[in-house]
Amino acid sequence: MPTIKQLQAFYWLARLGTLNCAAERLHVTQSAVTKRIQELQAIAVQPLFERDGRKSQLTPFGRELEAECVKLLGLLQGLDTLKSLSHPPVRLLRIGLTEMVALTWFADFLRHMKQLYPSITVQPEIDLSLLLQDKVEEGRLDFAILPDFRTSDSMAKVGVGEVQFGWFAAPGVFGAGDVHTMHELATQPVIEQSENSIITVACSRLWESAGVRPERIYGGNNVQALAGLISAGVGVSCLPIALFKNEIRAGSLDLVKTSTPAPSVSYSCCFLKHPNATLGHRIAEVARDCSTFAGVSGSAAGRTARRGRRRASTAV
Repeated sequence: MPTIKQLQAFYWLARLGTLNCAAERLHVTQSAVTKRIQELQAIAVQPLFERDGRKSQLTPFGRELEAECVKLLGLLQGLDTLKSLSHPPVRLLRIGLTEMVALTWFADFLRHMKQLYPSITVQPEIDLSLLLQDKVEEGRLDFAILPDFRTSDSMAKVGVGEVQFGWFAAPGVFGAGDVHTMHELATQPVIEQSENSIITVACSRLWESAGVRPERIYGGNNVQALAGLISAGVGVSCLPIALFKNEIRAGSLDLVKTSTPAPSVSYSCCFLKHPNATLGHRIAEVARDCSTFAGVSGSAAGRTARRGRRRASTAV
């Protein structure tokens, strides 16, 4: 009879494709994963994998077993949830987030997670959105709060609002109150984040649509540092408006009006559909309650009421 550990090793090897990724996800050595797979293969009546280069490809029988593992692991997670009602296990939850989330409402999210789920220890990781999504898909992160830019059939997504970006320049570079074209904006160097930044990708599409090729300068991935470069007169950049309202009021940065609107970016909570969906949806609800991004449904009073109900009924 196969053991749970053998089936978990098989599922994550099938899901992630390599022994190294499966071992990282299970927090064991590669040799331990190899041993469990070998034991499971000895029990099975048919081959589970067809080797193709560095990745492990499933046989038809292997795909059938993977589907059964999805059901089994989902049931086991439900059992763990029931057990936690009386004996909450200590769990490490690896959450990825962008700098935008870290600088706005993530601290409030952490406070509410501690109140609602005291048995969970949140380990945040700040990175660029495209890299974070890859880490969730590969099983290196359990959960991420990031721009909803790329679709994936393997992941569930729950929206937490929208962030409006705008073009910023040093005071006096562009006429106050005037509306400027992308061609006029391109008379200044454009300070960008790396190519793995969603806003860099979105702005590249704007420049391409406008038929403009501005001088592009890499300014790093810290938005506060980018704002400092703008204020010093190095160039213009597209930044989240909500983060720099004080600088706009103080006159250290100008928000440039443009005939082509700057991008707006929708944010979502992302997690694998199996076997993390139950916990993922619960955490996503906490994130929606805490989010200060535009377009989050429900009133503040309603969100407070939901928090109270979860305090009384939820344990993970």
